[in-house]
Amino acid sequence: MKFIPQHSLDFLDSWLIYQHQHGDIPGITIAIAKDDKKIFAKSYGFANIEEKEELTTDHLFRIASHSKTFTATALLQLQEKGKLRIDDKASDYLEWLKEHRDNRWHEVTIRQLLSHSGGVIRDGLDANYWQLKRPFPSAARLKQEILEADLVYDNNKKFKYSNFGYSLLGQIIEGVSGQTYAEYVNKHIIEPLELENTGPEPNARVSKRLASAYGRKLTDKTREHIPDVDTCAMASATGFYSCANDLLTYFSAHMIGTGKLLNDESKKEMQRVQWQVEHAIAKDEYGLGLEMSKIGERTMIGHGGGFPGHTTMSLFDPKDKLVLTIMTNCLEAPTHAIAKGILSILDYLGEDEPDKSLLKFEGRFANLWGVEQVVIKGKEIVGITPQANEPFSNSDTFEKIDETTLKIVKTNGYMSNGELIHYIFDNDDKPTKIISAGIESLLSKSGDYHLK
Repeated sequence: MKFIPQHSLDFLDSWLIYQHQHGDIPGITIAIAKDDKKIFAKSYGFANIEEKEELTTDHLFRIASHSKTFTATALLQLQEKGKLRIDDKASDYLEWLKEHRDNRWHEVTIRQLLSHSGGVIRDGLDANYWQLKRPFPSAARLKQEILEADLVYDNNKKFKYSNFGYSLLGQIIEGVSGQTYAEYVNKHIIEPLELENTGPEPNARVSKRLASAYGRKLTDKTREHIPDVDTCAMASATGFYSCANDLLTYFSAHMIGTGKLLNDESKKEMQRVQWQVEHAIAKDEYGLGLEMSKIGERTMIGHGGGFPGHTTMSLFDPKDKLVLTIMTNCLEAPTHAIAKGILSILDYLGEDEPDKSLLKFEGRFANLWGVEQVVIKGKEIVGITPQANEPFSNSDTFEKIDETTLKIVKTNGYMSNGELIHYIFDNDDKPTKIISAGIESLLSKSGDYHLK
């Protein structure tokens, strides 16, 4: 896709507004870049429900496991400088691992920790810090908990996600660089890209800009407000915060040929499939700190993140030079489904500019039974249901009969195939309602409809 027409982005905006209004996510921010240029950045809903504070693209989110991409980038940088080799044993840099009672630990490599194939326990024997029932472990506590836990599987046998593994990688970065983890990533990743709203752990200066965090929906339809916490020794696995615009810049820099962050050989290694992820929804694969997902015809690279009260995802298509980031302030937000929906819209509408003579027929029309939106794709007239996750996957097709009439030429066999849609326009030639197969539907941006 060489470019994305503004008409496509306008439709995307209207679809996201509808999805948010009829969904149950407190707030959501979406941003898209194409060819290293931001082309879309919008926020919907609230940063704080109780205070009715509107969410903006300047609000920050805890991006959780996005942190792993920063950690992997740092380690590949250190390899480029000859400070380490990712196929070295982790115990060569963390001597205390040689004390582990499980001898298999002695053979675990940095690459295996990067690719989640070290067999390491995911979050320790007591992972209740994820429920805020205890603090995230300090460095001393992390060491103790790792020494208490044997490997779950033999190393280099299968993919097994581990936050503890990535926490150890943060300690290796500190030992090799002679800097704290925060100092290293700030100097070598954040500052070179001028990511002014990104860091490995929020501080007092930025905490007030964090979107309020909310838990999963309870049986009474409410969500609990969740306080922000420090991730301590696990920042390299899950501590980062950022905003949508910074993430566009960061993942654009990971494209081959940009000359940023890493050389191209290191980027290829990060983006090369190391392991298949068993039982993943999207048949995911994993490289070094990066996930790979097949969405439609695209292979998307990036990472998701789940933190108490924030769910996020960032993906980039290296062939199309497209970057997408999704940030929400609640648990269980369907970020993958949203990403799939956005990409399906962009791919369906493609590069086609709409036939201007047909734009008068566009609109969202509601009746007692549902909502239909008429959209122009080039010279085609299609009807979609805006509540669908992939609105063009089962669209209707209409044909222009005259300046006020369309014909339904393709629809579900149980519907009104072959019948007519009559438009009622106002004095400015704007549609106010349609009569589709004898049923009146009113123009309604929100999709609301009332009997009276």
